[in-house]
Amino acid sequence: MNQNVTNASIFSIDWSAADRQKFLKSIPKGKAQKDRALAPGLKAKGILGRDVSVTDPRSVKAMLRGTGDGRSTWWRIFDAALAAVAGNAILGSRLQAFRSVEGRMYAFHKLHHAMTFCRLGLQQDYYRQKAMLEKLAHVK
Repeated sequence: MNQNVTNASIFSIDWSAADRQKFLKSIPKGKAQKDRALAPGLKAKGILGRDVSVTDPRSVKAMLRGTGDGRSTWWRIFDAALAAVAGNAILGSRLQAFRSVEGRMYAFHKLHHAMTFCRLGLQQDYYRQKAMLEKLAHVK
């Protein structure tokens, strides 16, 4: 430190400048990121802050384009049906969990995930059977 320290200048000296510079130099440099494509023409490098709703079928933009998965529509139908059933005096006593929005949302997502896995399983079986039949057709 090559400064002349006096009572007047003691509060204006940055005492931790050397420590701060030493710390900044000790931070290792990050590895170079590989270029990966999230979608054709949309690189994943520096994805933070980018609009990826172009490829997401759950996005509002997809819903407005008519290519969405219909989740919001199904949620509205499911929510209205469960709210009506849970409000019923006879059935409502058995469905206490569905009286709150959280309970109905949990039930909706549980059903949605079950239906999605079922659809994916059926789709996988279909393509597996199709490939097997094509293989048999080529053998003959």
